[in-house]
Amino acid sequence: MMHKGSRLILLLLAASIMPVFADSAYRVGVLRGPTAVAFAPLFDSSIELADGRPVEIAAYPDPPSLIAAYIGGEVDSATLPSNAAAQLSGRGVEVEVAATFVWGVLYLVGPAGTGLGELRGPVHSIGRGASPDILLRYILDSEGATERIRVEYGYAQVELAQLLIAGRVDAGVLPEPFVTRVLRENHDLGIVADLQERFQAHADSGVPQTVLVVRPGDPVASEITDLLRDSVADVLADPDRTAELVAGLGLGLDEATARSSLPRLNLRVETAHESRPALERYFGILYEFEPASVGGQLPPVGFYGE
Repeated sequence: MMHKGSRLILLLLAASIMPVFADSAYRVGVLRGPTAVAFAPLFDSSIELADGRPVEIAAYPDPPSLIAAYIGGEVDSATLPSNAAAQLSGRGVEVEVAATFVWGVLYLVGPAGTGLGELRGPVHSIGRGASPDILLRYILDSEGATERIRVEYGYAQVELAQLLIAGRVDAGVLPEPFVTRVLRENHDLGIVADLQERFQAHADSGVPQTVLVVRPGDPVASEITDLLRDSVADVLADPDRTAELVAGLGLGLDEATARSSLPRLNLRVETAHESRPALERYFGILYEFEPASVGGQLPPVGFYGE
């Protein structure tokens, strides 16, 4: 006859080999702001995976908090700046790209009607050695503009946007939605350069800025990628509905800003395999300027799910 203690041990052993998440939701962590716009139709929607698990979208205020949630197992997958994902890989965190879906939201804002070829004087960059700063310096180097344009630092993006609006700074690099807000408030300013276009011209590659990452071998990675692809298609198909939806979700974007900034978010979903050449080219340039920006080494092939 089996003792109660033995039966309890067997039950515990049986439970330990059952799928841990069989009855749990699959949680996708996304960053507030433009990144979350791509997922807007999926918030508060009733979506299930093929295995029956519901999909939940959770918004986080910044990359550090989302990275902590991913490492701590609070989310199953996450949207991260691509170089932040590379840094995690370099630290030994199990991370694999499922898709790339934001292809750059950085713009050089300055005097209206001015092109990059006519710009003179200081340009304010955000985050010395960060990816936006490296992108700017790569473009200036490629255009032979370093003698007439001086890169300066000292302001975070919120403060830089305020200074541009007030006319206390003449030119600076900002991401959306700050670009839209600055141009709306100060009509003397315009977009001097679309950094994505300039990067493409010199690097012959897009700017794979934001990726969806999963844990290696995640069996539903392709399903989540397909959901994201459909969501982005819906977002782009109806900008007015998207703007209304985004404003109601509390993602840090009002309706007018969401509608105006949408064309400059460069949303396009590519699988890890499809976007790997662009990611490798991008990481190579970041590494050349600042190795720490990609974790001190280029990601291995496993980072791309191959």
